[in-house]
Amino acid sequence: MKMLQNVLVFSLCIAAIHAAGEFTVLNSPKAISFKGTDPLNSRDIGDVLYASMGNSVVGDSDWTGLTINDPFNLAKGVIAVHVEGLSHVTTTGNAKSYELVGSNTGHSLNALAAELEAANEPVCDINFDQYDEGVQAFKACFGEFETPAAKPTKHLNPTLHNADKQFLQEIGFINAASENLAEMLKPSNVLLIRLSVDGIAKAHGEKSLAVDEANKLISAAISRLLAAAQKSSDSVLFVLSTDKETNSRYKRETVAADDDNKYNFAVYYNEDYPVIFNIILWFMVIFGLSLLAICYAIGSMDPGRDSIIYRMTSTRMKKDN
Repeated sequence: MKMLQNVLVFSLCIAAIHAAGEFTVLNSPKAISFKGTDPLNSRDIGDVLYASMGNSVVGDSDWTGLTINDPFNLAKGVIAVHVEGLSHVTTTGNAKSYELVGSNTGHSLNALAAELEAANEPVCDINFDQYDEGVQAFKACFGEFETPAAKPTKHLNPTLHNADKQFLQEIGFINAASENLAEMLKPSNVLLIRLSVDGIAKAHGEKSLAVDEANKLISAAISRLLAAAQKSSDSVLFVLSTDKETNSRYKRETVAADDDNKYNFAVYYNEDYPVIFNIILWFMVIFGLSLLAICYAIGSMDPGRDSIIYRMTSTRMKKDN
C-alpha cells in the first residue's frame, strides 16, 4: 500500500512538471470544434492554429482535440494571447481548456509567425518579452497614438517596481488593441500577443497578492479583446495559452553588445555603392565571357602551313636535322 502511494505521488509530481500550463479556446467559428480532454504538447500550438485556418500541416502530432466540421468556412482570423509565469488565467464564458505539456509555446508561435510570413500572409507578432521590440511591433500594427497604462492597483505600484510599471503599460497596449482592432494600420489575419508576469513574481513573490492582481488585469484585458474580436468578425479563433515553467521557457538569443555600435545600427552604405557595385559586376561578367571566347578560339585554332607558327617550327626542325 505504501509503495502504491509513493508511485501515485511520483506520478503526480511528473504530471505537475510536464503540465505547467493551459491552452484555452475562448471563441471559435462553427466550422471548428474543440473536443475531448487530451493534453496538448506546447510545440503543437502553432500547428493547431495553422490548421484552423485551412492550411495543411506536416508533423507527427496525434492530438485529437481539433475537429473540422466545415472545411469551406474555417477561421478567417486568429488571435492568440500567451502569458508566461502563470499556469492559469481566469476566464469567463464558455471556454474549453486543455493541459499544456512542455514549455515550447514560444518556439511554436515563432515558427507559426515565420511560416505565415514566408507564405506572404499578414501577421502581427507583438512580443512584450522583448519590451522595446514589442512596442515597435504594436505601433507597426496599430499605428502611433497615445496608449495610457493601466491604473495602478493596491499591490502593483509602478513607482516602486519597474516590473509593475512595464506590466501596466503592457496591459494598456492590450486595451488599446481592443479599442482599435477594427481599424488596424496593418490588417492581419493572425494577431499574436505575448506578455509575462515573471518580473512581478520576482519582485513580490510567486504567491503574492500582486501576482493575483496581475492575473485579474490580464483576464479583464483579454475579455475586452475577445469582445472586440467577436464584434469585428464571427469567424475568428481566439485562444489563450499559459506557461508556468519560467526557468525553461523560450527566450530570444541576443547579440553580444558592441561598444562601437551599442545601438546595433545597420551597416551604412553611401549613395555611390550601387553604381560601383554594378560597374564591377558587369565588368567581371564581360571579362569572364571574353576570356571564355579567347580560350575557345585558341583551343579550336588550326595554324596551317601559311601560319607563322608553322613556318618557325618547320625551320627549326630542318636545322635540327
